[in-house]
Amino acid sequence: MKSFAIVIAGCTALTLAPAANADRPEPVPMYGYYNALIDHSRQTFNGLPAASDPSTFLGLFTTNCDVNGCLSRWLRETEITQNPNAPAEFEYRWNNDRWESGGDYPFYCNPDGSGGIVNTQRSEWLKSNGDGSFFGERTFVVPAPGCPGQGPGTYWLPISLTPIDPPPPR
Repeated sequence: MKSFAIVIAGCTALTLAPAANADRPEPVPMYGYYNALIDHSRQTFNGLPAASDPSTFLGLFTTNCDVNGCLSRWLRETEITQNPNAPAEFEYRWNNDRWESGGDYPFYCNPDGSGGIVNTQRSEWLKSNGDGSFFGERTFVVPAPGCPGQGPGTYWLPISLTPIDPPPPR
């Protein structure tokens, strides 16, 4: 009877042990250097066209996964002359089938830096194209009172990442 109790206790422990979830979607990693196209030419503000010149920036990406999920970091290696206050690094978390990022962002009201800076909420997502490149969208939610002459609202624009060879050493 004692051995039967041990077998039951062992089976109970096995049924209560945590199991790995092999059904979760695996992330498409972002590693190495990418040109990031921020396509301001297709930008909208509250759904209306608000185009300006597109920008391309060099970024170095790393991806790491652990028991808490997967994190990718984008280290911007190109200076942004239009917005020197822009963050130099973004973090993305894998969520279902895409990379997602968000946070505070100092947004220039005009591409040339005139009109001041508004602290906005940035959110974006990136999905794999299946060839090493990624596509996605970025939004900036501008709180009241907003930018001069525009007011509060939401900017939307597409972004894309294209892998490139590492730049030559500096």
